[in-house]
Amino acid sequence: MGGPSPAELVVSGPGVSPRRVLLTGARVTIGRLEGSNDVALQPDPQQLITRTGHFALERRGAEWFLVDGGSVNGTFLRRDGDLVRVTGRTPLHDGDVACVLAGVTDTGGRSFFELSFHTAGADSQATRAAPPEHEAACLDYDAAGGRLMLVQDGTRHELPIRAQAHRLVRHMAERNAATGAPALCTHSELMEAVWGAEPLHTREELAKLVWELRRKLEPFGAGHLVENVRGLGYRMLTCDV
Repeated sequence: MGGPSPAELVVSGPGVSPRRVLLTGARVTIGRLEGSNDVALQPDPQQLITRTGHFALERRGAEWFLVDGGSVNGTFLRRDGDLVRVTGRTPLHDGDVACVLAGVTDTGGRSFFELSFHTAGADSQATRAAPPEHEAACLDYDAAGGRLMLVQDGTRHELPIRAQAHRLVRHMAERNAATGAPALCTHSELMEAVWGAEPLHTREELAKLVWELRRKLEPFGAGHLVENVRGLGYRMLTCDV
């Protein structure tokens, strides 16, 4: 009988062309240094990534797990729009994205190496048809015209949103433009941007506003463009970063 179906990572990061890594064996290590890791994350000029064993992928039977190596800056997992720090051993699902901090700007903007996990299915990697190439989706906000556009595969889709969502998106787009990277916007700053000094507004209202925005994106498979950083705030991927 054959072994478990192979799985793969698609590794990408700032200034790095995406590459595929077929996962073989029982353990794959990820860190900064080539020669010490199966997958090296470079460039890392700020040395934010653990030199050896930042994190590992370990297989038990047909299932893969992500195991953080006790890194200072942490290993994060993005699933269904949520970004959560990994502690201990976490089972991986098809489509999960492991995120490792790649850079921090002077204003606090962060960029990440992203390692997207995919299971191979019943047929072999060699015989599977290659997936079609797609342009990365992003959001483009025209503050002057008050228009939010989803840009996907060369097509622009206008998304109708209400006034409060416009204030939310405008603030996040401006923060991205200022930092040059998808900026983490805290709950408090977003509430200030949406409601100003109005009293009695809650984080639940903010979460509902973000949920409404994601619902506009989900028919296009683009809900991940608005990311929840659990306990901290939200991040939005715009076309100018």
